[in-house]
Amino acid sequence: MDEYPKQVALTDGEIVVLRPLQRDDEAALVDFFARLPRGSTQFLKHDVRDPAVVRTFVEDIDPDTVWAMVAVNEGGRIVGDATLHTTKRGWRRHVGEVRGVVAEDYRRKRLATALVHELVDQASVRGLHKLQADILSSQTDARRVFERLGFRVEARLSEHATDLEGNVHDLLILTNPVGEIWDKMEDLIAGMELAGGKF
Repeated sequence: MDEYPKQVALTDGEIVVLRPLQRDDEAALVDFFARLPRGSTQFLKHDVRDPAVVRTFVEDIDPDTVWAMVAVNEGGRIVGDATLHTTKRGWRRHVGEVRGVVAEDYRRKRLATALVHELVDQASVRGLHKLQADILSSQTDARRVFERLGFRVEARLSEHATDLEGNVHDLLILTNPVGEIWDKMEDLIAGMELAGGKF
């Protein structure tokens, strides 16, 4: 982890720090999820508005299976969270699942792109061949972000997911070979500047 923390300048010039999630981030992470619009959190896999759920994220940090990172602004507030989920055994040991969410006031500033770039980098280090993102069919913004990075819908499972409000949705499985993402990343990162560190 010597390459962290990294500082990155967003499209509006603000500097944020990218670094791995730490055990003493619990309160800040609870605050981050609490600030998210309810419409955003109802589509996440877990009820992140429950502090007990967030506590398990922090207490169960295990970089070998879940590599978690956060983006922190100049005021010390967490403004983004991203994770890479892997398994060491079985059929899916070459596949990593990516998840992430960005604070509402930090969207469309390429923070999500910067976070996904770090996940791709970690996937490469771990020798993964393919990345997967599971989203609900109604998450059009998330789908747009992933498709801009070269992810493609590989499967659509009808009425396969229930959100936290109890509504049923189709589940979209988007995938992208790790090697192919780098070309997309180079174009997208070209508009961003790093303040210390490097992509």
